Amino acid sequence: MGWHSVRDRYRLAVNPLLTERRIELVILSLLLLLILQLVYGGARLALLSTPKVVLPAADSLRVSETLSQQTITMDQRNEIRDRPLLWAARRPFVAPVSVPVVKAPEPKPFKGFQLVGLFGHGESAGVIVSLKGKTQRMRPGETLGEWKLKSVGANDAVFTSGSQEETLVLKVAPIAPPDRGEKK
Repeated sequence: MGWHSVRDRYRLAVNPLLTERRIELVILSLLLLLILQLVYGGARLALLSTPKVVLPAADSLRVSETLSQQTITMDQRNEIRDRPLLWAARRPFVAPVSVPVVKAPEPKPFKGFQLVGLFGHGESAGVIVSLKGKTQRMRPGETLGEWKLKSVGANDAVFTSGSQEETLVLKVAPIAPPDRGEKK
C-alpha cells in the first residue's frame, strides 16, 4: 500500500480514468503546497525575535524653563485684542460709519385694484386684476403700477410694494337663476 500504490494509480492509460486521475493529482499538489506554506509561515513567526526597545533621548524628556511672568498693561491687552492673530491685515476692526437711512417713498395706496379671476396651476398660476376699468393678466414677479404680484393662492393673491403687503381675495359673484321664459 505505500508510495507504489499511489504511483501506480496515476499511471493508468485509459482515457476517462486518466483525466480524473490528473485532476486528483493537481488538487493533491495544491493541497500539499498550501500545507507546506502554512508550516513555513508558522515556523517563521515562532522563530522571529521581538524588536528591541528604543528609549527616548534624555534631553527630549527635559522640560525647558519657562519665561518669568511679566505683567501686561491694560493698553497692551487692548492692542492684542484689537489685532487678532489670524487676520490677514492684523489691524484693529473699525466699524463702518453709519449712514443715515433714506426712507423709500411710500407707495400709492392700494385702491382701485380688484381681483377678477385666477388662471393656471402651480408654477404657471396667475391672476386677472382690474385697475380703473382696465383688466390685465399677471404672473408672480410682474408689477402693476408700484405693486408687484408676490404669490397666488387658491382664491387670493398677495401684492407687495416696499415693505407693504396687501392681499386681494377673489369674490364669488352670485349667479342669477336662468330666465325660463315665464311671463308675469
